[in-house]
Amino acid sequence: MRRFAAEFFAQSPVLLFPVITLVLFFIVFLAVIVHVMRMKKSEADAYAHLPLEDEMEVPHE
Repeated sequence: MRRFAAEFFAQSPVLLFPVITLVLFFIVFLAVIVHVMRMKKSEADAYAHLPLEDEMEVPHE
């Protein structure tokens, strides 16, 4: 399998960029998931109500 991958990426160095991008995406995705899972319930509740806390009255047309 490793030989196949080495031959595949040796054909064009540009093929490496999508793989790097995919790996970076999964790293960021997992970091966000870990951050959300470790968040305190009170902090999550504050974020949940954030759009509803509007100090300024918006006129409706």
